[in-house]
Amino acid sequence: MPFCPDCRTTFQEDVLTCHKCHVDLLPDLAPAQVSEYVNWQIVCSVPNEVAGYILRSVLEDEGLQVYLHSHEMSFYGGIKGHPGKSEWGDIFVPADSVRHAQDCIKAYYDSLK
Repeated sequence: MPFCPDCRTTFQEDVLTCHKCHVDLLPDLAPAQVSEYVNWQIVCSVPNEVAGYILRSVLEDEGLQVYLHSHEMSFYGGIKGHPGKSEWGDIFVPADSVRHAQDCIKAYYDSLK
């Protein structure tokens, strides 16, 4: 079941946004993947799946815990699940890792120049 990363409330499968916190819900993940006490924060949005997996790999190589969330709705052929977002998805890291993750992403983009 999807849950809110802020208030930790769980929702029905068809709900995409927490009505209380007004944030996108995260899918139900295995307990080994998400600690009960992690405060997930968006570190950046990605334009497509390839960019998402590349940046996730960059952050994981730095030892960071990373969650890549797609805005596409499963089984609907690329239809966005959040009408207000044009990006493919978001990359989440624990709140205490946001600055380090931003620095890693900047260093990666700088290396491409």
